[in-house]
Amino acid sequence: MNKKLITTLCVFIMSLGFVKADWEYSSTLLDLGDTLGGVVQGSDGAWQNSPHGVVVAPDGNVWINIYGGYGEMEILANGDTVHYKGIYVLDPATGDHVSFSPITILTFPDGTIDSLTAESANSGGGRGIEIDADGNILSSHYKTLYKINYMTGEGMAMWMGESSLTEAVADDNGNVYVSYVLAGERPCVVLDADLNYMGNAIDTVGHINRALEVTGNGEDLYIGSTWNGHGVTHWNSSVPGVLAHEFVDTFAVFYDVPACMDYIGSAMGTDEAFIAWCEGDTVFEETALWASSLDFDPDGNLLVGALTAGWGGPMGGTYWLFDVENEELIGQVGDWHDPESDGGTDGPRGAAWDADGDVYLADFYTNGVYLYTTDYTSVDKDPKSIIPNNYVLKQNYPNPFNPDTKIEFSIPATEEVSITVYSLEGRLVKTLINQELRSGQHAVQWDGTNDVGTKVATGMYIYQLKTNSLVLNRKMSFVK
Repeated sequence: MNKKLITTLCVFIMSLGFVKADWEYSSTLLDLGDTLGGVVQGSDGAWQNSPHGVVVAPDGNVWINIYGGYGEMEILANGDTVHYKGIYVLDPATGDHVSFSPITILTFPDGTIDSLTAESANSGGGRGIEIDADGNILSSHYKTLYKINYMTGEGMAMWMGESSLTEAVADDNGNVYVSYVLAGERPCVVLDADLNYMGNAIDTVGHINRALEVTGNGEDLYIGSTWNGHGVTHWNSSVPGVLAHEFVDTFAVFYDVPACMDYIGSAMGTDEAFIAWCEGDTVFEETALWASSLDFDPDGNLLVGALTAGWGGPMGGTYWLFDVENEELIGQVGDWHDPESDGGTDGPRGAAWDADGDVYLADFYTNGVYLYTTDYTSVDKDPKSIIPNNYVLKQNYPNPFNPDTKIEFSIPATEEVSITVYSLEGRLVKTLINQELRSGQHAVQWDGTNDVGTKVATGMYIYQLKTNSLVLNRKMSFVK
């Protein structure tokens, strides 16, 4: 990658003065090879490409939605040939498929069977994948949205739209939100937990979009557009599922961004064919992210994946982290859209965090799923904010867990300490400790109940160590 571009963008980002984790490429979970070449994946000649989303289920398995290519071929009794285009479910420890993966045929409780095939007019290539409030999978395939049991791979419900769908997202009340890629005159709809149509969250979205995200209470809805640098639109409803969401504003637009590249051709060619590096001091007066993926991180910040640098300008091809309350840029994840490097990103299509707080990135154009890890290093301008090494918050054990789990931590001095559990949307679930503790090692148990003694829903939760000087967070999974 052009070193001048890296330096220029780093200076721009650092000038914003945000604190971010020091994310680094760790490993490749899935490598589908050369997108354009159609790499053979087996003796039957099957091949697939272009990951279009990734999620981590409560049991830790990684689900991957795939857009392009063909899967295992079958000649039907009527002579038709079909290619099954499955959903991949991988064991992150080995990278191997779990017993029911790839998922190519879905069986539903009423006996209905539906096939995921490349030739289907309704359930072709993947369009995105997310998790609902109970940890089950919402997977979009062309016109059809499926709800799938994350433990068995069996179908639970399905809904068919009018044209190519976006990914679908769910709030904590079970409401599911999904829209259309070509949504100039189409809505964003609200479905119930069984994927029955309830109404429109937005009657007319008004632009091309690909990604959605929603807060746990359903009140705030975010839509990312991949058309003409539209950025991210924010919508709000005081009674989600009953009152329509109203437009609030658009963010992820930057002004006077230093530029050191011009685009002079097609992004499908070589670097020389579509990028000319500038030696001047030009700037992009206005630069918006072409948002191709939206995902909340464990702290409730919004990770915005920006479309390939070939179309998306100097901010394209990587992931940008926003504090949605202030709509401020606070971090970056990815490898600066350098597709030649290990784990290089150029076509973000989704991010998913595991129980250790590390993140999987699904990349459409480099054709893989990559694991990025972090040491949570601070780059804040105030050196006092750097986390001391002798504060430790360990991963809970067991994880995932049921009925209870142990959280171990250590502090270097006697001080007020709280250990609290939050939902992924930042709602307080339970306070486990809130008192003065002596320096040293400590442990606390959580039995999966909230402050009123009711068992929480299956899913991921954040546990937080807070003292007078710092805050540490980790993720854990509760499974009923």
